[in-house]
Amino acid sequence: MTDTIAPIEAMPSGQRLSEWIEAAPIGKTASYELLKALRITPAKTRFPGSAAAVSMLTAEQVAVMDRAAMQVAAGQSIADLTAIITRPRTAVNATDEAQGGKVTAKDRADLMARMDLAERAMASGFPLTTVEVTWILGGPPGAKVGATVSHGRIAVTHHGTSEWSLARIEA
Repeated sequence: MTDTIAPIEAMPSGQRLSEWIEAAPIGKTASYELLKALRITPAKTRFPGSAAAVSMLTAEQVAVMDRAAMQVAAGQSIADLTAIITRPRTAVNATDEAQGGKVTAKDRADLMARMDLAERAMASGFPLTTVEVTWILGGPPGAKVGATVSHGRIAVTHHGTSEWSLARIEA
């Protein structure tokens, strides 16, 4: 008996970027901005029988994009997401991970110094540099000139080149 079934070619795993964008709770432009902000580069893959390459997301990339798109659809800005994603680990977090939850006196002193400086900056209205604001917040504030972003209960306003102010957000 002869076998008349053609061999099955392996299909790429993951999801087509175009299909993800179609199903996403955000628009096409926002989807591409989110890709860029998350630093996700879809793989170019050729499907069997197709001459053109297709942009594909892995299952992990789809999961990351889904979570981020839901946050954007709920009102969080892509800039805020980028600031959270690119924020470096703080000394407290690194120590916490490395020492199984133990925070050293130096870590506590660093945190207290950051909190003290934040309190003084809010009370005085004294302008801060980008480096100072980044140190206080534990990561870059991520705002354009004239914009205000919130980090916890602190409003961070960018006034100009390396000039920032902090203000308390009342609950």
